[in-house]
Amino acid sequence: MARSKIKKSLIGLHQKYGATLRGRYTKSYLTLKQKRKCPKCGSRRFRRTALGIWSCPKCQHIVASGAYNFVTKKV
Repeated sequence: MARSKIKKSLIGLHQKYGATLRGRYTKSYLTLKQKRKCPKCGSRRFRRTALGIWSCPKCQHIVASGAYNFVTKKV
């Protein structure tokens, strides 16, 4: 019998913790890992370097913003 493939986003959770929590984890993980454009140079290499710190390695543009997403909701 063939082994089932595990999605990359669920590697740390497997079958534990319930479906709701795994869904939330998957949503935040995919939001964090998606490709983004740099607001300064337009490069697609804009990524998070630390919690709340986003940078572009091409133009060295650094921005402080949200933890999982560059664009945060306004309250």
